[in-house]
Amino acid sequence: MITKSYLFLVTPLLASVLAWVLIPSLRKLANYIGLVDHPNFRKVHAKSVPLVGGIAVFLSANLAILASLFFDQSVRSLELMFVLALILLVMGAIDDRKDMRAWHKLVIQLILAQVVFLSGIRIESLHGLFGIYELAPWIQNIVTVMVIAGVVNAFNLMDGIDGLAAGMAIAGLALFTVLSFLTGQYQLALVFLTFIGSLLSFLRYNFSRKKKIFMGDAGSLVLGFIMVVGGVQLLQSATQSNYEMIVLIGIIAVLMLPVLDAVRVFRIRIMAGKSPFTPDKNHLHHLVLALGFKHALATVTIVGISLLHVLVGYFAFVFAGTTVAVLSMILLFISIVHVLSIQPATKEAKQCLKEVKTVQE
Repeated sequence: MITKSYLFLVTPLLASVLAWVLIPSLRKLANYIGLVDHPNFRKVHAKSVPLVGGIAVFLSANLAILASLFFDQSVRSLELMFVLALILLVMGAIDDRKDMRAWHKLVIQLILAQVVFLSGIRIESLHGLFGIYELAPWIQNIVTVMVIAGVVNAFNLMDGIDGLAAGMAIAGLALFTVLSFLTGQYQLALVFLTFIGSLLSFLRYNFSRKKKIFMGDAGSLVLGFIMVVGGVQLLQSATQSNYEMIVLIGIIAVLMLPVLDAVRVFRIRIMAGKSPFTPDKNHLHHLVLALGFKHALATVTIVGISLLHVLVGYFAFVFAGTTVAVLSMILLFISIVHVLSIQPATKEAKQCLKEVKTVQE
């Protein structure tokens, strides 16, 4: 337990200041070593942008947490999570600098997820979801590894427009912080708040025109990892409290949007005869941008959709139970995607009709 309550304010503030100070130097370093995102046909930026956002967020959050150890040693219990996240950060930075093969990255993620399971952080039960409770040990292993690797990749795929990965992470970590306090996981609460602090400074540069930076795979992979591993730890701790089902619904609601979008995009690619890892413009943020929204508004819209999942999931759980809550969130996502898909299709149909009329004239 965190014995000094002021750390919940001081540590996130320190992380935010450190990120603010570190980013200008990291931008220069990124330009020097070529750690930049070059423009192409899939991207809207016209100039190369440094890919140091994730590195800045991770470094500033870790330095702030290390400083907090001088006053409270309890956060040391989360050392393994930070070590594994550091490995992901390095892998992501290498991928940002020089594209790695998708299966190489997947193997590393599966190995790290297995280490998490062996450390005792695991999904031991589905808590009545679809009528399933306690899982056999071998099923716990498979489910834990697949969930961690799946969420990490899904969150990585969500990072497609300014502020989206950071905005989703801030909203999710804020809810996880509340759940941490409810279940007495104060060390996790401090970690979540500290990452929120560093992410807020990142957003200032991410939306800047002259000093823009991107999160990069290094950042989105680490954020996905911190969220899913932290979520599993919260769920384990909740079994000893009165908030078990609320924690379950909250975690599923936060992580569901990127996962469902990844599954949808993979399905589209496979149906088209392509590799599921082939880049395209079928993600949820592309559908929202097709409405004519700017990046900031699109990000706010998608974060709003994620929060709507939380509300729908909570009220469906209160009135109808866990399974109905999860099905309701899935139905909500399908409905929103369907509505968003109508607009581009209508626009394309109007353009075709216009071309036909032109030819006839």
